Amino acid sequence: MNCMLEIESLSKTYGDFYAIQDIHLNIVAGDICAVIGKNGAGKTTLFKCITEQVFQTKGTISFYGKSDRVEVRQERHKMGAIIEEPAFFQDFTARQNLEYYRQQRGIAGKSSIDQALREVNLMDTGKKKFKAFSMGMKQRLGLALALMTHPTFLILDEPTNGLDPEGKAEIRQLLQRLNREKNVTMLISSHVLSELQSIATRYIFIDQGRIIQELTAEELLNKTRKSIELVVKDSRQAAPILEKNFPDIPYQILPNHHIQLFGGMDMTDQINRVLHNHNIAVISINIKGEDLEEYYLSLLGGERNA
Repeated sequence: MNCMLEIESLSKTYGDFYAIQDIHLNIVAGDICAVIGKNGAGKTTLFKCITEQVFQTKGTISFYGKSDRVEVRQERHKMGAIIEEPAFFQDFTARQNLEYYRQQRGIAGKSSIDQALREVNLMDTGKKKFKAFSMGMKQRLGLALALMTHPTFLILDEPTNGLDPEGKAEIRQLLQRLNREKNVTMLISSHVLSELQSIATRYIFIDQGRIIQELTAEELLNKTRKSIELVVKDSRQAAPILEKNFPDIPYQILPNHHIQLFGGMDMTDQINRVLHNHNIAVISINIKGEDLEEYYLSLLGGERNA
């Protein structure tokens, strides 16, 4: 696998306080990696260390296998980032704001502005000033700024924060398109797991400055997938009866006469009755699993995010 970003033993302290502590993380080309944690968990500090907006207290950051500081700074030119809200000029248009940053950052060619605005669907804003933009338009302009260097790697800190449901969906669709069509690898933070559920390929859960769990999208789905846990006296006799009477419900036979059914959560009484009618003793029948929000809360603790 092509490892774009490798982080080893990364920590950042402010006095005696650890903002992040002993972070180990690899980001592979093509990933959309979601960093999930409550506000204040260390997400923004991690991103600032990666982009060198702050310097880590210890640990190493490597891009494309290069860890030398000079080489890392060169590799950062392949990266675009939005960390906290970009400082756009209120009385400038979208194009004027991007032209200011193009000159400030030494980005060659004005065509980069048109391309970035086209990518985020802001070409038709004309003379409209930034202060009159909707929250969604402001977020998209920030993303356009990150795209001006034609990055292969994007770092986005809470890109859907403050948006209405339509604006959030718009940003998610844009990020999916960039990943799919431009092969842009992404590291995205949020304090709401469900906001990134539809696009993330990997999840990094962070709490109190530490990574507490790392899962692929498939692993997270399996952990939160609801199922019926059935315990019977004889699973070999029960299985063909379930298969005949409930052919649309997938199942697997587990040790100790446990059977797991992936569906039919509203049919537990019917399943119990069918087995009873076939003289299969049912010891217990329960619904297992959590929804994504419940899993998030049980993992990180604390109150449900608004």
